[in-house]
Amino acid sequence: MTQPNSVNITFDTSLVDLNPNVSFSTTESESSDTGYLPTNAPQPDLITPPLPRHSTSEEDLASTPKLSQPSQPSTRNPSTPIQYVATQTAYDQWSTTYDSDGNMLQSIDDLELATLLPDVLNTVLRATGPESTPALLDLGCGTGRNTAKLLDYAWPPARRPAITALDFSQGMLDRAAERLGPLAVERGVRVRVQRAECFPTASEPEASPLPVVTGAPLRPFDAVVSTLVLEHVPLCAFFGTLAALVVSGGVALVTNMHAEMGEISQAGFVNEVGVKVKAGKSFAHTVEECVEEAGRARFEVLRVVERGMTEEDIRNGMVGERGWKWVGIKVWCGFVLRKM
Repeated sequence: MTQPNSVNITFDTSLVDLNPNVSFSTTESESSDTGYLPTNAPQPDLITPPLPRHSTSEEDLASTPKLSQPSQPSTRNPSTPIQYVATQTAYDQWSTTYDSDGNMLQSIDDLELATLLPDVLNTVLRATGPESTPALLDLGCGTGRNTAKLLDYAWPPARRPAITALDFSQGMLDRAAERLGPLAVERGVRVRVQRAECFPTASEPEASPLPVVTGAPLRPFDAVVSTLVLEHVPLCAFFGTLAALVVSGGVALVTNMHAEMGEISQAGFVNEVGVKVKAGKSFAHTVEECVEEAGRARFEVLRVVERGMTEEDIRNGMVGERGWKWVGIKVWCGFVLRKM
């Protein structure tokens, strides 16, 4: 079968009143066809209207404390300016260097997902019908780093999935378009990429936990992947949305910064003028708290993995030099869950 050689990408940027301090993406070491990447479309047509403007108030720009640490750490280096900004603002700014800035936690995430993710996708194939199209979601997809892994999996030709990728950052989604468009064509897989407030109850407790998207509303998926996102979201909001998005008997793969690291660090990056930018609020959720909340959301916990930094990781080039300060500390954790 000849595969088409072009894609048509449409992003939904129509949502308003997003709460910039309760969203997500990854962390740094210190149905309608709307939104699809179709496999038989004309030349690329990127529709990316500007995001709603958020005020740059003193509250957004002030050095506000991380929830899990004091506001004035005694070890702060006065020569390194630090700026706390709204989470959405931080990830929009970070998007241009996110995949190339030597993020240690991303490296660990990639190493662990190399075995965890194929196991989860094998489970999906066994659990769904022999002629069905598995429905997959990357919740907080960022630059599409792990959405691409979903595309790269060795799907049987008759079982190619339908993939949805959601994020709240237009900057991140622009990078995802660059990465996922060619892969979607090559693999013959439809990918629906949309901007959305992924965890509505984080800012509005009485809201539906389902993210609102353009076109057909979301339906429960056979599998949901959410990597290095949980740090930015209250537990009840995260697992409430996750439970609403996974079909009964479906699976979820969740990874996060380990609480041992989260107690002394949070998501951030150094910008082009040398300022360390920190992203909104962070939560140092412990493994025990995550397991307990998952149970309350009617998930069976199939597997828990905790990962510390080792000297071998750095010497073997698996992690960059920034990993040395984390040797002996647990930096990453992962959960494989089944919806009951």
